[in-house]
Parts: sequence; structure tokens; C-alpha cells
Amino acid sequence: MKNYKIILLALAVLATTFSACKKGEDDPALSLRSRKARVVGEWKMTNIKYSSTSSSSSSNTSYVLTGDGSTYTATDTDDGTPSSSIGTLSWQWTFEKDGKYKFTQTQDGDIYTSAGTWNFTSGVGDLKKNSQITYSELSSTTQSSTSPATTNTWTGNYVDEVYDLKELRNKKMVWYQKVTNTYSGNTDTAEIEITFETK
Repeated sequence: MKNYKIILLALAVLATTFSACKKGEDDPALSLRSRKARVVGEWKMTNIKYSSTSSSSSSNTSYVLTGDGSTYTATDTDDGTPSSSIGTLSWQWTFEKDGKYKFTQTQDGDIYTSAGTWNFTSGVGDLKKNSQITYSELSSTTQSSTSPATTNTWTGNYVDEVYDLKELRNKKMVWYQKVTNTYSGNTDTAEIEITFETK
């Protein structure tokens, strides 16, 4: 009977530990790896869906981009007149255990690289701790096929971007962000969902 009680107690502790790991809506129910351990490593973007709209009393515009990790299709609509384009697009991220990251975007022959620090949010209001990922860019380089490379550097403690971690698994990660800005009678909305898989 004593052993039976010990086993039940151990199972209860494990259940609490596993449930605490589930932060995103599509996270696995059970994971033996911490959220940090699941993020650390090399990732490639395998799917991206981005849309934005801007409306005012005088104009309405929208932009939609979808990609599969190597190519993209985009449609830009200005007051009902659409214009479409296709091209190449890839993203590569490396997240280190010490909180540093490296990022490379290649789009239509142009290469953008950046490096900085990453972290989780601590959880404010209804947000769960570690349910969002943030990064702070400290340096970047843009290399275009038509112009010389340009480099920028920053210092200080700040955050460039915050994404909801909709899903975080050992080999799959999904970022999500939606932002609406209303000002002087104008409304701008942008929504993005990015799926990554380990390299």
C-alpha cells in the first residue's frame, strides 16, 4: 500500500510538470524537454502567411504573402487594383543556449543577416510565462545585388519583435503575431504566422 501511494504521488508530480510545459495552443500535451531546450538549435522556415490592410477615408490597400520556405507569392491591392508577384524567399534561424541568435533571410537574390539576443516573455496579465518569444537585433547587414552592403549596429536593452509561440515541439515551431494600429481615422492591421522545422 505504501508503494502504491508513492507511485500515485510521483504520477501527480509528473502530470503537474508536463501540464506546466504546455503554453501554446498547439503545444504537445507531454514533453520531457524544457521550452528553452526545444527552441535552441537551427531552424528553417517552411511556411509563411502574412497579410496587412490599411484603410482611411481616402484609400484602402492590402498586401498578402504566402511562402513555402523557398518560394513566395504576393498580391498588393491598391483601391481594388491587384498586382501580383512571385519570387524566392528563405529564412534560417540559429538560437543558442546563451541567449544569442543569428538570422539569415534570402529574398530574390538579396541577403539580410542579423544577430542579437533572444528570450521568452515573463507573462503579463492573461499571458502565460514563456508563451511568447522575443528578439533584440544588435547588428544587421543587407547585401543587395544592385548596391553595396550596408551594416547597422545597436546597443541597449530593448525588444524588436514579440511573437506568440502557437506551437513549440522538438522539431516544429509556429510563431504568430497580429497587430492593429488605429490613428487619426486610419486603421492598419498586420497578421503573420510562420512555421519552422529543424534543419
